[in-house]
Amino acid sequence: MQRMLGHASASMTLDTYADLFDDDLDAVASALDLARDRSGVSKLWPREARSE
Repeated sequence: MQRMLGHASASMTLDTYADLFDDDLDAVASALDLARDRSGVSKLWPREARSE
């Protein structure tokens, strides 16, 4: 997400957008997890490095 938005750090992304989703953090997290799973990005790292 950070790279897509052109932010220098993940904390900059969180600082910028975290307040937009105060009531929906669980739904946002679930949607991001689903998007990651569908994209296959998590397959780029060795299994032991993944949090799954």
